[in-house]
Amino acid sequence: MSPAYAIETAPAYVIEEDVRNGVIKMTVQGFFDLETLRRHFDENDGIVRKWRSLGRPIRVLIDAVNLLPHTPEGQALVQSSTKRIYVPGDRVALLVGSNLVKMQMRRALTQGEVINFFVSANAAMTWLMAQKQSVNA
Repeated sequence: MSPAYAIETAPAYVIEEDVRNGVIKMTVQGFFDLETLRRHFDENDGIVRKWRSLGRPIRVLIDAVNLLPHTPEGQALVQSSTKRIYVPGDRVALLVGSNLVKMQMRRALTQGEVINFFVSANAAMTWLMAQKQSVNA
């Protein structure tokens, strides 16, 4: 595999609050062990709670193109954490690397209208901003 296309296996995440555009932006990559997943979702939860308290709609763009698959335990933690953090009316756009991954993620991570999967960043942003959202307290 060429170094230009190698995926870093060490877990890494960045969470950015883009207040100007009204979007919480995340980049996740590598293999997330359970400790890293918990830390990531705790930080995510704190930011989402802060945005709710400020009356901001919850719009999240997650770039997961370089994220490696989770263990079954990790997958269960992702499912329970997203259900705990996000509520109907929130919008979470997950950017993935291929249509195959998109289909697999749809089967693995179900949460109604809250989470959607994209291979195009432009399509993800369009979906995030398309609907006026009610603020959930």
